[in-house]
Amino acid sequence: MGGRCGTVAAMLAAPIELPERLNMVEWFLDARLGEGLGDKTAIYYGEREVSYRELVADSCRVTNLLRALGLRIEDRVLLLLLDTPEFAAAYFGVLRAGCVAVPTNTWLLPGDYAYYLEYARPRVVIVDAEVYPQLAGVWRDAPYPPIVIVVDRSGAPAPAGTVDWNVELARQPGEARTEATYRDDFSTWLSSSGSTGRPKCVVHMHHDFVWNAIAYAQRTLGLRREDITMAAPKLFFGYALGSNLLFPLSVGGSCVLLAERTPAEQYYALIERYKVTQMITVPTTIAKMVEHAELAARHDLRSLHSLVSAGEALPARIYRAWKQATGVEIYDGIGSAEMFHVYITGRPGDVKEGSLGKLVEGYSYRLVDDAGREVPAGEIGTLEISGPSAGQGYWRMRDQSRATFRGDAVRGADKFHVDADGYFWFCGRGDDMLKCSGVYVSPLEVENCLLGHPAVHEAGVVGYRDATGLEKAVAYVELASGHAASEALAAEVLAHARANIAGFKAPRRVVFIDKLPRTETGKIKRGELRKLAEGLT
Repeated sequence: MGGRCGTVAAMLAAPIELPERLNMVEWFLDARLGEGLGDKTAIYYGEREVSYRELVADSCRVTNLLRALGLRIEDRVLLLLLDTPEFAAAYFGVLRAGCVAVPTNTWLLPGDYAYYLEYARPRVVIVDAEVYPQLAGVWRDAPYPPIVIVVDRSGAPAPAGTVDWNVELARQPGEARTEATYRDDFSTWLSSSGSTGRPKCVVHMHHDFVWNAIAYAQRTLGLRREDITMAAPKLFFGYALGSNLLFPLSVGGSCVLLAERTPAEQYYALIERYKVTQMITVPTTIAKMVEHAELAARHDLRSLHSLVSAGEALPARIYRAWKQATGVEIYDGIGSAEMFHVYITGRPGDVKEGSLGKLVEGYSYRLVDDAGREVPAGEIGTLEISGPSAGQGYWRMRDQSRATFRGDAVRGADKFHVDADGYFWFCGRGDDMLKCSGVYVSPLEVENCLLGHPAVHEAGVVGYRDATGLEKAVAYVELASGHAASEALAAEVLAHARANIAGFKAPRRVVFIDKLPRTETGKIKRGELRKLAEGLT
């Protein structure tokens, strides 16, 4: 399984130069018709196969509907859609009209949507009927109430006061004028994870998506026309929007869309069914698939040449277990909403276990200390990444934008060290890092160590203040099946840590917990663990 011939060239063939006039819908979608791929399947969805020609026509109908509703260039459209062909048609239709798409998490509560309606001020919301109940009680009370278009995939009529997607699209022609936008016109706002407060929308231009697609998807990963992608994350995340829609379509490939959350064990059958060549996922999902590794032998996975992983660093233990079970390579990487997508990654023929790989060519970096000075080689520093896909800033958040964006450079809170061969090693986020005995300690290093104990299923490490006010590490541990919490087991786990990492890095305490708090993308909510740790002394 997973065989793939050749590797991607280490050097780019030429600098990426984009025309001044650029509407990304033409580059990612319409150009495929000119290449003779109109009848090729662009999207697999259940039993449906949507061709490139059908997707172009459906996106044109959306464009015509938006214009009929009075929208003009730069008007914002909030997308609250599941991973269905309607998402793709709506997204490309918004761009074709010259409007700005704001893909938004469909797992939120009414109060969250009220925030988005005030913050983003969309003229239109396109919402799936399954999500509409969460929007229904708040949209009329928004400061600037939007037009709401409801997509009911069952064919039921739309609620009173809203626009019926099925009825109105059926009235629109399948051809539309594409707005002649500039490469520097706004196209999409991507939301941050919101782990440090309310979500922030990163303002991106048409240029950003095309540039990264060439640099990362085409030239680094070598995506090609024969590829069929499938994602565990949903399209409202920039990570999946790129990897499981824009990137495959940019080369004439295909994508598999899954509307509902999918249990990890079901992905093996889906890979076989659709002959998926590249799966887009996160470490948490890979770990859950590894728990059902026996299914790998029961399904035909020969089509699968790689997994793309991002969102958090992939523990080496999980990487090894997956490779042993399937033989399929994992390209672990890191990106951000601020940069649109991945800028550091493993790649075909160049994967170092445990690392996040090397820079995608076209990006540059600095590792700096708290004062903004570059750190000596080999030391941990905060990553400042620079590249042409950087966003313009956060919408309506001047101070946070000034602190994060510096031209094409973005400084977040991610801590790294880079080894002598140019591989990046993730050490956590700045607000997660611990400083023990005056030295930065990476929670991830401690967590990966704890995962080596057979009783530990998952671990989250944060700091707490001891009686002297010094910062120490506490490990919150989910136990593996068959193990029961006890003081003796806690002492055993601590002894394991002290035997495998430097003593000052080992946690001082172990607290057993039924379930670690996680975000919708599977990341540990360290903020919640820190609140729990406030009661420790």
